[in-house]
Parts: sequence; structure tokens; C-alpha cells
Amino acid sequence: MIVGMDFGTTNSGMAVYDGKTIDVFPLDPANPNPRVLRTAVYVTNEQAIHIGRTAVDLYFTQNIGRAVKMKRVWVGEMEIFGGDMYYVTDAYAWVDVLSPGRLFLSVKTSLRDENYPGTVVGRHYYSLENLIALYMTAVKIRAEKHLGKQLNRVVELNQVVLGRPVRFATDPEHDRLAQSRLLQAAFRAGYEQVYLQPEPIAAAYSYEATLDKEEHVLVFDFGGGTLDLTVMRLGDPRRREVLATGGIPVAGDLFDQRLVRTKLPRHFGEGSFYGQRHKRLTVPPWIYDTFAKWQTILELQGAKNRQILTDIAQSAQKRYQIEALMSLVSGNYGLKMFDMVEQAKRTLSEKRGAELFLEGTGFKVRDFVTRTEFERMIGAEIRAIEAHIDGVMAESGLSPDQIDAVIRTGGSSQIPVFYEMLTRKFGADKVRTVDTFSSVTAGLGIMAHEIEAGEIVARPFTPDDLQQPADSAHKSNVPPINLDVLQRRIVMVEGAATDGRLGQSGKVAKSQALVLVGGERMVTAVPFDDSDTILPAGEWISAVLADFDEQLLLITTHYRFLLMTPRQMMDLQHMKLALTDMHHFVKQETVCVVSRWADITAKSKLLLVTSQGVARPYPTKIMRENIEAPVPLRFDHPLDGIVIAALGAEETDTLVMATRDRRGARWPVQQLRLSGTQAINCGETDRVVAAALVQDELALVLADGYGRRLRADWVPIPAKPNQKGKSLIARRGELTAILAEPGWVVSSAGLVWGEYGRLPLEDATKSQPLLKLKTGETVYCAVSADGNENDP
Repeated sequence: MIVGMDFGTTNSGMAVYDGKTIDVFPLDPANPNPRVLRTAVYVTNEQAIHIGRTAVDLYFTQNIGRAVKMKRVWVGEMEIFGGDMYYVTDAYAWVDVLSPGRLFLSVKTSLRDENYPGTVVGRHYYSLENLIALYMTAVKIRAEKHLGKQLNRVVELNQVVLGRPVRFATDPEHDRLAQSRLLQAAFRAGYEQVYLQPEPIAAAYSYEATLDKEEHVLVFDFGGGTLDLTVMRLGDPRRREVLATGGIPVAGDLFDQRLVRTKLPRHFGEGSFYGQRHKRLTVPPWIYDTFAKWQTILELQGAKNRQILTDIAQSAQKRYQIEALMSLVSGNYGLKMFDMVEQAKRTLSEKRGAELFLEGTGFKVRDFVTRTEFERMIGAEIRAIEAHIDGVMAESGLSPDQIDAVIRTGGSSQIPVFYEMLTRKFGADKVRTVDTFSSVTAGLGIMAHEIEAGEIVARPFTPDDLQQPADSAHKSNVPPINLDVLQRRIVMVEGAATDGRLGQSGKVAKSQALVLVGGERMVTAVPFDDSDTILPAGEWISAVLADFDEQLLLITTHYRFLLMTPRQMMDLQHMKLALTDMHHFVKQETVCVVSRWADITAKSKLLLVTSQGVARPYPTKIMRENIEAPVPLRFDHPLDGIVIAALGAEETDTLVMATRDRRGARWPVQQLRLSGTQAINCGETDRVVAAALVQDELALVLADGYGRRLRADWVPIPAKPNQKGKSLIARRGELTAILAEPGWVVSSAGLVWGEYGRLPLEDATKSQPLLKLKTGETVYCAVSADGNENDP
């Protein structure tokens, strides 16, 4: 099966045609029109990939109002290939070091830019081809899922008809560069054959599906990145002919910039003065040129530019306006500003005027723009477009009265001045509007069907057609992404039914999973099936039983706090990915404890207990805000030792801690200092291995399966911090777990039920057989069975 895909500057879409019906896929459930997918990619520092409306919404949620700190980073020497073009250049990128991630819009326009080989997000370098490939991978997976549901079978797409503008750029070399990059991205997304077709011709095919007679048609395809024109004869597939084509890189994004540059700088100090009275200077215009592009506005937050703005503000005639500009930039409102301007531009297509209103911390802007003003701002582009229409018509050999229909498609084609231009040239009765955002997508689906049927002869591009290295980065001091790993992650997140290269999703029928921590694997999740649960080999130091989609808190030896669900863990395992493929771990960093996040957030304190005997309660509300933030929380100043328990606690709870050498101590939570308490002195050789909040009774479990049942108040409270614990069990052997209630024990052979009620309750250090272990079997840790309906 061959599908058609419109990879647009602002929006994208995908469709198939069966000869009767066009199916435009609902690829963006978060969008009001799910068949229109925003061409947006949000990449977090932890290499999570989001696309479409979700990407934009998440960017706003995580970035509006936060602090910004820019740094210019050298990303290496880049080898640039495109057609016959080849050269090597240094590449730099501005990086917001406080950003949880970066949002990429209008990436299609960068295809023609030889000075934009890629960029840095977090700790990794993303080439432009890989960035687009990640977007296309997610789109491909969603399309395969949609088709799979319709056809009731596994679908793998390996052929696609991609739309392309008539000209990516007026320079032929840059045009070839853009095409080469687009093809490379498609191949990296998993397509084996790619057909390229001009977007306005695709729109013409979509219109032709409504015809019952021949017509000469002018397609006016005006989107966010380019204007494309095509004159065609349509209506009879045997006589279908392209008479002329044309295109210029002028479109909606440029109009947004022009509107920002003209209307908003006056509210942020443009034209005002600063400096001493006898040496008054005008605020530099370059500041507002940078301000007028959302891709460059953050450059004003670079150390040098921030200092310039600070110096200007100190002696500015309109200091409050310069400070408002600094607040807008530092609060990361740039994209919000352009989003507001785009909405105003759309309003101008329906009304004679539109309000411009933007408010944030430290600034409030209210202005008004009329349609006449806007048309004056883009006057040069209007004249260029009119001249281009005349040129294409002259090339077609047709006069305006020979054109039967003028088809408008693309968001910018709805701007009234262009409608008026077309009606003036061709007559109002001929100017028609097709589906503004999906006509190109639908047409590409029709063309895909005709290519597959042999009715259209088109060249299939394959990876062998591109003489380009797999990675264009050279001598880079920033490590490139592992594209295969990120694509596997996308498969996992998107929940694809299948992918030919990546395998099938590992869904299981069970509702609970046992999550284990320890060993080289760090974290392992397995479906829970009572004592029949099959555990992988490993020495497990922490375990928890949870529902598949329940959030769990993972804490590492370097005090990094991560949230994941058992289902995510199992999907990772199925994709043969490790936790280190999801998060950047430093050398020798491992996960040391796992806890149920809901149990913690239901309490007022998050209590951490370390192997060196430190116990410290943190306010859960503050910790929750930081742990659930976009960038995983990491302590700048870790506690002594590694975390062995993370517990949700209240002031009225009681903590019992036990060491490997069978010593213990009891502490009321209300007596633990907020700065941390050395609750037990472990000495040089001992360490805390278990901790629990205990109400009445508990059981101490040794590695050999022996244990002791005792009341909590038999464990003494130390007279002061940093005291050695009391010996709790006389029997030699290592203590490994505390059972605060009956529950499962994880051993080297599997799961063993720990029902300690049959042990005698006596105030003595004598131990009794607690677990039925096999010869050589060793107890590792305990896991609470709280909420498990399958308790023995």
C-alpha cells in the first residue's frame, strides 16, 4: 500500500484513496480537527518526543513564565551534502540551559538552509534530518494503527508519496539540498520507497475528483512556508496536463513576523532614548529585528544581550518598556506572542480589524490592527505575488478568461487581499476554495493510488539514490542522538500494534506487575501471578507490586527522582531498551529504590531513609512539584549514603529501621529534623538495609528465611541521634527485610509468602523459621501486598 503525506510548514496530513473514497487519517486527537496534524515537535531534555497539538500545549505548560538562560554552544564541524553541493562548516546553536525541552515549528523551511544542519536539545545533538525523521516516525506509526484498525490486520507502510513545494528555494542548489534532506528524513523514518509530487498538483487532483468535465485550473497553494502556483488541464485523466508551475518562498510565517515587527516593538521601547542627556542614543533597531522572529527572540536572553538590555534600562527614557521587553523574553512568552499574532491575522480574514493583546509577568500589551494596515505591511509581498501569477499565466500560454477555475488552498490563501487579487484577474465566479488544510493531503492520497495502479508514472526514490553519510556531524563535542533508540521509544509511547523493524508491542492480560530494582538491569517489571510469578535472575534490593498504569517513583544512587509506570517498563523491555536509553545516567549511577507514588502523595511527608542511617522528611507538596516537573529532580547536595526507602508519612507515624547486622532503632516521624537526622550509627562496616512505618507489629527477615515477630514499641527510641542501634536478633546471618504486614518476600528462587502471624510474639532476640526456602535459596527483599486481591 502506498500512502500520501503532506509534510507541511504549519500542518501535515496523510491519506489513502481506494478509487472511490478518500480517507484522511485522524492523526491528531488533541486537535479540534484531528485530520489536521500540526507540524510541531517538542523534544524534552530526557529525549521524549511529542508531536502535533500536544507538542504545542506541552510547551506552553512547561515553559510559559519560567526563567531563561541562553548559551551559545559549538556543536561541531558539519559536512553539508545536497545535490552537487558539499562543504564543511562550523556549527553553533543557542541553547537555553534552563529549558526542559525545545519546540520546533516550521522545520520544513529549514530544509533549504545550509546554515542550519541541526541543533542541541539537552545533552544531545539532533541533525535536521533526524529531527524530521522522528516526526515522520510518529506519524507513520499513527497511520499504521489507523489502517490496522480499519483493515483488521497488521499494516506496515514502506512506500509514501510526499508532497514538496514547486520550489523549496529560488536557488537551485538550495532546492536540491532541501529535497535531499527531506528524502533522507523519510528513509530514516522507515520508508523504503519515496515518491515526490508537487503540492499544488496534488491539490489539483483533489479538486479533479469533483469534476465531470474538462477544465483549465489555476491552483493557488499558499501555506505557511511557500506560495505554489500550477496551471493544469483537468477532468480527463487521459488528457491531464501540467501547463505551468511556479513558486516563491513567501507565506504566512513571514506575514506573522511582519505584523510583530510593525505593531509590537513600540510597546517595548523602540524609538525611545537612553544614556546621558547630552549623549542621548536611540535604542538599537537590531533588538527589535531579533524580537520579530520567534526562533531568534531568545537570543536576547544571551549573556551579552541581556547585559546590553540591562545597561539600556538603567538610563532609558522609557525604562518600564525596556524592562517589559526583558520580562517577556526571560519569561519565555515569545511563542505565545506569535500565537496571538497568528490568531489576529486569521481574524483579519473575517473582520476589518483585530485586537492584539498579550499579558504576562511584568508586561501588558493591548493594541489594534486594521486590515488596511496589515495589507500595507505586506505590500512588497503582494506585488511580488501578483507579478508571479502573471508570469506563470504567461508561461502556461493561457489568458485569464481561458481559466475555468481558480482553486485556493492553504491557510494564507484565505487572506482577503489575495482573494480580491484573484477575483480581479479571473472573475469572482471562478475563484473557489477547497478544503483549506487537507486538499493537498487528499490529492497526494489520490496520486498514491494512481501510482500504485500504474496510471501515473513517477520515479521511486530509494536510499541508494542519496550519496549522503548516515550522520552529518563531524568532530562534534555534543553526542548525536541514537535515532534507532528514540524510534523504539516512539513505538512504545504511541502504543503501535506493530512495526516491521521494531517488533510487536508486549501487551499482557494481567492487571498487576511486580517491579524489581537491582543489578545491571536496574529496573525490571514482570506480570504478577502470585507465587507462580517468574522472576529474572538478579539480586534484587527493592520491589513493589502495582497496577500496570500506576506511577512509581524511582530514585537513583545519585539522587535523581524519576516517575514511570510498570507498563512503560515492560514496553521498554520488549523494545530491548534500558532505562539509560530513556534518561542520561552518569557513570556508576543505578536505581536503588522503587515506591508507589500514590502512596507517597497521599501523605504530608516524603520520608527518605539512607543506607548510612540518615532519615529526612520532606514536604510532599514541594517535592511533588519538583518530581513531577518536566526535568527530573536531582539533588545538588545528596544525603549520606544511598536511599533504601522512600515512604509517604505523617507526623503521627513511627519509623523502624534495621541494619544488615540485625541492629535496629525506632523514631517517631515528628522527632525527625527537617534538615535530616542521623537516626542510627552504622559504624564502618554495617549499613541500613530496611525501613518501614509500623503501627503495631512487624517481622524481621533474615537472608536464610528465619525471622522474628515483635511489637514495634519493643524497638527502642535512641536517647539522641547518631547512636548505635539495639541488637534485635541473636541468630547470625544478614537481615534483609522488614515485613510491617503480611506480604511477599523476593528470594533468589522467586516469590515466597511471608505470613508471620504463626510466629510467637515474645520480647526476646530469638528467631524462628519464617519462610519455606529451598536449599541455597536466599531472601533479597520484601514487597507489600497492599491492595492485591490475590493474597493467599
